[in-house]
Amino acid sequence: MSAFNPSPATVSWSVQQMLREYVGSQRIVEIVYQDPAGQICEIHEVIRDLLSRAGHDFLVLGRGKVVGVEHVIMINGQRFTKE
Repeated sequence: MSAFNPSPATVSWSVQQMLREYVGSQRIVEIVYQDPAGQICEIHEVIRDLLSRAGHDFLVLGRGKVVGVEHVIMINGQRFTKE
């Protein structure tokens, strides 16, 4: 994929910047996401890293849990959408 046609599973530059700020701050954040079974989950974790693999973005959380960015609904009460 080129810079003009990013993969639909990757987030925009501005969202990546916001997530990297969370990674750098090492603060606990509230994350609301949908798990693979379709359940809505709310956790309070540090975002340790943001990974991009095979056209998908993932959050690596403090306890080692990995969540696909496409499953994230909100972070710290702010609606999380791909742009």
